Amino acid sequence: MIKAKRRTNVAAINDAHTRACYIADIQRVSSAAKVDLSVGRINSLEAAEHCYAMRNQLMAKYRNLTSVAGLATAKQIKSTPPSIADLFEQYARRLFSCSYQNLSTEQQQGVHYAVIDASGRSNSTL
Repeated sequence: MIKAKRRTNVAAINDAHTRACYIADIQRVSSAAKVDLSVGRINSLEAAEHCYAMRNQLMAKYRNLTSVAGLATAKQIKSTPPSIADLFEQYARRLFSCSYQNLSTEQQQGVHYAVIDASGRSNSTL
């Protein structure tokens, strides 16, 4: 009983550290993309696509380092990431009450920026 409790405590500590590393990494990716955008190395669509891909790679990496219980919790909240097209549509509707395809170029860029910002935020329910 004591060994099981100790293992649970160690797993929780490891999961907390793993989560902190994940959060730091996604924030770093988002910040780097914003810098690249501001100096013109990439456009907003490329930055959004890069952030989306990197966040999914980091999520997979850190889920492999998470305890069985932590992984179950994470998968219950989000088993698979939404597609980037779904994210564009979600933010278009939230920001402009319109389909992404019907937005102006400037509005689409606003959606891209929202995806870039969101890629640097973790799900606070975990």
